[in-house]
Amino acid sequence: MTISHDLSAPLIVVVGATGTQGGSVINNLDASDKQYRMRGLTRDISKTSAKKLAERRVEMVSCDIRVGEEERVQKVFQGATYIFAVTNYWEHVDKAREIAEGKLMVDAAKTVGVELFIWSSEPSVTKASKGTVTKVSHFDSKAEVSEYARSAGIRVVDVHVGGYMNNFTTFSKPRPAGDGSYMIASTWNPTARMPLIDTFHDAGLFVRQAIESEEFNSGDGRVIGAYGEWVSIEDQMEILTEATGKRIRYLQLTDEQMAAGMKEEGMPQHVIDDMLGMFRFHDGIWEDTYLHSNRGTLARAPRTFKEYCELEHWDGVFT
Repeated sequence: MTISHDLSAPLIVVVGATGTQGGSVINNLDASDKQYRMRGLTRDISKTSAKKLAERRVEMVSCDIRVGEEERVQKVFQGATYIFAVTNYWEHVDKAREIAEGKLMVDAAKTVGVELFIWSSEPSVTKASKGTVTKVSHFDSKAEVSEYARSAGIRVVDVHVGGYMNNFTTFSKPRPAGDGSYMIASTWNPTARMPLIDTFHDAGLFVRQAIESEEFNSGDGRVIGAYGEWVSIEDQMEILTEATGKRIRYLQLTDEQMAAGMKEEGMPQHVIDDMLGMFRFHDGIWEDTYLHSNRGTLARAPRTFKEYCELEHWDGVFT
């Protein structure tokens, strides 16, 4: 479809429109046969990515979602039928700030009377692990905002986004092992399975499901598990090796070894604790507690890990 300016079309406000998840939401709704008006929020509407969205008829609006900007957030949310809200914990690694910004958006959504609030969330690791893993701030903070949204009385759907497949081109990329092969090291058990997603291509597919599927758009606190497929660590290595033509293997580390490596890279202790806790959560607990989503109402199939790897450009990763 062409993004509509017809006032009879529902308006979706997309937070972080130039980011990975927000951009995916716009692309996947643009592919729908339904008409939507779109308002994209970003800090700087003069940047190239924002201008490209404006050329596609997205109403681009400058907004910095932070405490102290409550009136501005309410203003840019005004008139929204749907709001897709997302935060960026890794920008500041501050749990309290992420919670405050999430609650700010919930309050603004309630004030303007949004029909459905779609929150990019994650499960509470503390609750899912029954208190055995307690320091995964970037999961627990989002879960706290989810609870707040439900208590606020607005219609809400949570989208639990799986592990980003494109992390294998950035901070999880294979490192030279010194013998011509490459290595990925972490604390996971090699047989542990993870829900992986080609985020830019597919995250918005599940947001579209939240909006267009009667199963979810009632907004009664439903949760959507957004992932392409569950893949074990050992299978990830095999698929990466086949797709890249490089021999890639996995090295399982102890928590102490992993913590030492992260400390050497300059990570603060609370982030190290967060990451180690997330790795423990991934190692079996996540799959046991994760909501496996209904694929029957998706507009199309999300990419598998193999499909992603075959389409990715790997040349720059191994230089």
